[in-house]
Parts: sequence; C-alpha cells; structure tokens
Amino acid sequence: MSRLHQFGFEYDADEDRLLLKVKTSDHAEIRVWLTQRFIKMMMWPHLQKLTDLEPQVQRQSSPVARKSIISFQRETAIAKTDFSTPYEKKVTARPAGEEPQLARRLKVKTSKTGLHVITFVTKEGKEIAISLNNQHLHSFCHLLVQAVSKAKWGLGLEAEDKFQAPHEAPQQLM
Repeated sequence: MSRLHQFGFEYDADEDRLLLKVKTSDHAEIRVWLTQRFIKMMMWPHLQKLTDLEPQVQRQSSPVARKSIISFQRETAIAKTDFSTPYEKKVTARPAGEEPQLARRLKVKTSKTGLHVITFVTKEGKEIAISLNNQHLHSFCHLLVQAVSKAKWGLGLEAEDKFQAPHEAPQQLM
C-alpha cells in the first residue's frame, strides 16, 4: 500500500489556478486544479474546521485558548516539516489521469484513527482522496497560504497563518 510522500502547490498564471500535486511513496502522482472560489468558499473553511475539531482544541472553553492551541500546533508541525527537499519529478503513474482534474466539490471527514480524509470531487465526478495526519494538515494549510499569497488573490488566508517558516519554503512537503 502506498502512502503519502510529498505534496505541493504551484500557481499557474495562464490558468489563474493552483495546481495541487500529491505524490505517494511509489511515485504515483495526482494533480488537481484549485480555483480561487473553490479555495475560499469550500476548501479553506473545511481545513480550518478540521484544525478546530482536534480534541486538544475542543477541550478549551475560551476562543482565545483555542486559537493559541491551534497556533502552537501549526508552529510545531511546520518546525518538524522538511521544506528543503525539492518536489521529486519522478512519476510512475497518474491514477487520476494525465491531465490535472478540476475540483468542483469537497468532502472532508476524520477517520477513527485520526487521519483527515480530504476528497476532491472533480467536474467529471471522479473522487480523489488524500489522508493527512495532524502534522500534514497544518503543513498543507501553511503551503496553501503561501501559494495563495504568491498568486496575489487577496483571499485573506494570510491572517489565519501568522507563523512563518525560518526560510522561504518551497511548495512541497516531505
């Protein structure tokens, strides 16, 4: 069974979209186009809800304490993430097809084991799912904020992700 190996975002100015690339340990890659509207209206609210629903956050009664816990968890996850290894170009297969798929809907759930399953539903009805643990979730959010900032879309996601990595992070995760 293959597992998550890397993911990253690239901004394509011609398409005015972000390309999400997800690579597994066996070098299979899926690619999904994300539009401004999709990120702002569907993806970002769901990602934020996932961080809010973590048990340690839920135990806090104060909104300030909740935000502090989330911020601490994000800082810890980002500090543990390897942003220096370039996204690997080797691809053995593209199970969702050679062309990137356009995300139209999003399904999000948390498994009994604590993995967050994010399913992108494409224009053609294909479902592309990725599973993220808490560290990956926070790093995924951080990279998404960086990519949206680079795209200069003005979605206001930057306010949600105040922590900055100690160096300019490439758009990928190990």
